[in-house]
Amino acid sequence: MEWKDIDEIPEDVLEELKEAMEEIAPKRRRRGKTKLPSNREIAEAVIEAAKAWGGSPEDFPDAVRSLLEEWGYDTRYVNDRRIWRIYETLVRRGVMRDTLGVVEW
Repeated sequence: MEWKDIDEIPEDVLEELKEAMEEIAPKRRRRGKTKLPSNREIAEAVIEAAKAWGGSPEDFPDAVRSLLEEWGYDTRYVNDRRIWRIYETLVRRGVMRDTLGVVEW
């Protein structure tokens, strides 16, 4: 049998082949993949967290991450440096005040 004769394979043989392939290599299903936050979304979280923040600046990035997780984002790649860079940019552009007192002019 040549490859051009593949249309001549009986249906029951094709079904058995499909079942065997599913047993060998089950389908990979995506688990509810969460989105990674953009800088704009992190900026929104920084503004919201800074409004209600009363603790030390050391714990502020963790508060921002937990807020992003509440909003349904994956925060594996959101590091402290990125959060502080966005915070400093927002303060220097006048979008928000330096409520934590960490930006030097």
